[in-house]
Amino acid sequence: MHTRRSIERHIAQNGEKVVRWRTWAEAEERQATPLLRESRPSGYSNWFAVLKGQSIWWIYTDTSDGGSWSSKGMAVTGFRIAYDKVLAQNIYELVYEQLVKA
Repeated sequence: MHTRRSIERHIAQNGEKVVRWRTWAEAEERQATPLLRESRPSGYSNWFAVLKGQSIWWIYTDTSDGGSWSSKGMAVTGFRIAYDKVLAQNIYELVYEQLVKA
């Protein structure tokens, strides 16, 4: 489980799906400190969040033409699993790799 995609798959397959509607301002505020955020020109974005001792999330938004959004905001979809020290460490290692590349 060392690649970004394998971690995403693991969380999506084993986690609980949560969907919340957010205004544009709320969505921007909550994305202030994402881990490994990927944003595509199409409007698709995804990232991880680790709540130490509680849970690990893989979260995405899709504001593309086929995504879930309106003039008032967007759907934010996340998959949540229980905190796992090894999985969290894998995510932090990927963050470190990105920092070293920059």
